[in-house]
Order: sequence, then structure tokens, then C-alpha cells
Amino acid sequence: MSRNITLFALLLFMCYAQASFSQAIDTLLFENFETDPDTYIEPNFPNGDDETWVNYDQDGYNDASGAGRPGEWFWSVGFADVDTTTLVYASNSWTTPATLVANYLVLPPLTISDASAQLSWKSAPYQTPRYLDGYYVVASTDCNIEECFTDTLFKAAEFLSAEILDTDSGFSHYNFSSGWVHGEDGTYIEYHNDSARFVGILQPQTVSLAPYVGQTIYIALVHGTVDDNLLSIDDILVTQNKITGVETYPAENTSIKVYPNPANATCTLDFFMPQTAPITTTLIDASGRTVLSTPSRIMIKGQQKIQLNVSQLAAGSYEFFIRYGNEMITGKVVVQ
Repeated sequence: MSRNITLFALLLFMCYAQASFSQAIDTLLFENFETDPDTYIEPNFPNGDDETWVNYDQDGYNDASGAGRPGEWFWSVGFADVDTTTLVYASNSWTTPATLVANYLVLPPLTISDASAQLSWKSAPYQTPRYLDGYYVVASTDCNIEECFTDTLFKAAEFLSAEILDTDSGFSHYNFSSGWVHGEDGTYIEYHNDSARFVGILQPQTVSLAPYVGQTIYIALVHGTVDDNLLSIDDILVTQNKITGVETYPAENTSIKVYPNPANATCTLDFFMPQTAPITTTLIDASGRTVLSTPSRIMIKGQQKIQLNVSQLAAGSYEFFIRYGNEMITGKVVVQ
């Protein structure tokens, strides 16, 4: 009899443990460039062990487009009509001399502790297939200078040459370097009266960071292409799993109150602004997709409230990011 009671107690404990804990998303980094990144991503060369973002123009070539484009990554509006309400980080490859450029956007160091860790981002070229810009996503376990980035996580192809073209020649008439070709499958492109130069729409990409479990790494997005045009990057996100209780939903930052939580129509974020600054709010789902983003606006120092309309969102857990100046408040809201 006592044996049966002990077994029953063990099973009950196991059921309780499974019900009390579940996998949740731990966001290591998120950047959507809706606030001027030049305030915290200053163009400079890496020191090898930087703890911050690094944006540097390794090639040092001058702009040849006549538009006065910077040599390094710079703040811009999205290229396609559907992306013109989105702010992005862009890089120019139309240079003098017309040779290979190398613009590095290096993320702060990231400690990977779970095999579910992944990097997500969006990218779009200004033109495809002709003058399609290519780029790399690379990683380093040692330092953040160029020679340390020995691991290639992703490679996007660039335009090399074209055959004699008809008005509506398809992608098969163009020659590209090795790698993924933006728009080749007919998606994430806009037609602007020129089938040789579709405008690229921001397209999501994801790579696994599982090989780096237990290590601290640097990741760089490298615009490396020859005499093409422009490339844009947006919504850089690094996540991994963590264990958390399912019965409560505390905010990550204790200085903020979230109510009601769970919510089914609207949710209020109540927090203290330590300084007057431009502020943006972003909500992402469990897959890292941005589902809500507010335009930048000025908020004054003091207690502030932001109301989010979540009535159109699917039931589930979402993470929010409130960015003001160089600071960020994060937390979770559950939609039911």
C-alpha cells in the first residue's frame, strides 16, 4: 500500500513539474532601427573585444552614386513601397573604384547557452536581379576584428553579369555568385516598370546558433559586393529558450507595470521615464516576428503610460521593447 502511495506521489510531482514550467523565449538582442542608431552605433574600427555595436567601413571607398552616401552602414527608409514606413540600416556598394566593398556591422558579444538559439533578421536589396547586392553573415568565437570572422552562417548572392535580355527576361538570364538569390522565387519583390530591376522587399532570414552553445560569440553582417547599389538590414533578433513558470507573467524590468496581463483588447505599460527622449515600442511574437510597432515620439521625464491594442493578435505570449535614448525596457504581455 505504501509503495502505491509513494508511486502516486512521484507521478503527481512529475505532472506538477511539467505543468509549472515551460519553454519561453529569452531575447538576447533586438534591434529594429526605428530610433536613430547613430546615437549608439558610432562608425569606428573594432578593438577586438568591444562590448558594443561596431559599424565600420573596412574598404574606405568613396560613393559614386552622386547621392552623397556614407561609406559605412547608415540609417535609411525601406526601399520598396511596402517598406517606406520602416526604418532600416543600409549600405552602399556603388563606389569609386568599382571594386569589392566591405562594410561590417558587428553585434555586441552574445553568450549562447541553449541549442535553440537562433539569429533572425530581414534584408532587401535596392535592385534585383540586375545589380543585386550580396552579403554575408559571419561569426567569431575569438574577437570582432575582420580576420576573426572565420565561420560563415549565411551567404546572399550578388549579380555578376547578364545575357542579351528581352523586356521581361527572367532570373535565369542573369549570372550570380554562389548563395541565396533575393527574388529568384518570385517573392519579396516589387515591379517598378523594369523587370531587370525589381525593388527588393524586406525578407526574413533565420540561422541556428546551436554550434556555439557554451560560448560567447561575435556576429557580423558584412556587405561584400562589387559595384552594385544598396542593401538594407532590419529587425535583427537573437533568441534562445529559457525555463520559466507559466502561472505568472512578470515584466523583465521591475520598473514597469503591465496591466491587464493577460489581456484580450488593450494592455497598458506603466513606467518611469528618467529623461525626456524619443521613444518607440515594439511587440514581437514567439518566433521573433514584429507584430506591432509604434512611431517614434517624444515623451517627457516622469511617469508615463503606453496603451497597446492587442485585440487583433493571436492568443499567446509576446515580448515588448520600449526604447528611449540609449536605454531599453523589456517585458512580456500575454494575449488570451
